Amino acid sequence: MMWDRTARRFRPGTGDTEVMPSGRLVVQWPGLGLAAGVGWWTWRHGRSATVAAWSAGSGEQRRAGQLSVRTVGSGEPVILLLHGMIAAGNSFGAAYDELAEVATLVVPDLLGFGDSMQTSGRIDAAAHVRALDDALRVLGLDRRPTVVVGHSMGGGLALRWAAGHTDRVRAVVALGAPLYLNRVEADEHVAAMGRMEALLAGDGMRSRLLCAWMCRHRTLASWIAVAYRPDLPVPVARSGVKHTWATYTGSMDGLIRDDGWREALDRLARACIPVHLAAGARDPVPVAGRAEELAGSHPNITVAVHPYADHGLPMTDPEWCRRLIAGAIEVGREPATR
Repeated sequence: MMWDRTARRFRPGTGDTEVMPSGRLVVQWPGLGLAAGVGWWTWRHGRSATVAAWSAGSGEQRRAGQLSVRTVGSGEPVILLLHGMIAAGNSFGAAYDELAEVATLVVPDLLGFGDSMQTSGRIDAAAHVRALDDALRVLGLDRRPTVVVGHSMGGGLALRWAAGHTDRVRAVVALGAPLYLNRVEADEHVAAMGRMEALLAGDGMRSRLLCAWMCRHRTLASWIAVAYRPDLPVPVARSGVKHTWATYTGSMDGLIRDDGWREALDRLARACIPVHLAAGARDPVPVAGRAEELAGSHPNITVAVHPYADHGLPMTDPEWCRRLIAGAIEVGREPATR
């Protein structure tokens, strides 16, 4: 609203305006709608537990092989934090830096995502594993005892990577991991997250066109993501659009729709490596009861359920996750008998 000496009045049914006596109150509907939208976003953003709990992590950001990696600390064990789909390493914010007091914290942008977006060749589970191997080798951390932690897609990658490095992995923590038996089950659970998530996860023409538009207009798309997700910290929301169609679909097929996690869990069980499957009670991604079922058949698996969190658990309650990871470090400190 504003006071205008040359105010005009809208004439219903005509689309025209007429001059009003000066000093009358004018309602500018587009401006009012914009103000209401900004007010709603500000209110939602200010009330978000995720925004309140997050701040940018510290340490050194550098290139290690194909990956952009943040490192903090210099302790003997390595803690490798792997983010989920439509995300980047900055989703693990400063709340996790406390772990660097006893370890070397390594937080990459996974292959094809965030600042590791520029890639070539096929992106599948094996490519992700190789990229992590190369990064740790460049950092000089490829012989250290390691606890690997992954959220969502990163949880599936954590299991697969750990299964190939049982000589040095001390424990695995998978947060909200998508442990699906087949493509149909995967797509059903992804669709349950919401319409936009289902659209982005699809591989039809609409999904392809949306991704192509985002690639051409990435800056604008990043700000649209901010507007769409007022519950997320602004840098985290903007990072969510930093991927390509090839990296997204390759990762979806190789790490979410594929059941390679089953063989990985079997190998980790044979190696007696502790695996902690954790999720929020309101998380639609994990299959209900599957973690408990797996714990019943794999003695190395433990299950933890956050009482109220959804799929955003690592950002909603980082302290709870950090305690879980710290406990995994203690459990895995002494290598089990292989």
